[in-house]
Amino acid sequence: MSVSMFRAGDKVIIESRGEFYAYVDGWVGRVAVIGPAQPNACHSQVPGGHAIVEVERPDGETTLQLTVPFDHLRLTF
Repeated sequence: MSVSMFRAGDKVIIESRGEFYAYVDGWVGRVAVIGPAQPNACHSQVPGGHAIVEVERPDGETTLQLTVPFDHLRLTF
């Protein structure tokens, strides 16, 4: 199990370390859930070593929830 330096509400930037997250590289969001977490009405299961990051799209109307590994996240302001 990975220990997280992140907390819910932290502002983070996604830094892709491979092709899978390349599309969202550079996106900024807020940590919503730290794994491991069981599924509930608001989110699916979050594995250990991952966080759900809520990212607002440029249209301002859509918020996405992305499950991202800790090593692809960096705190930002």
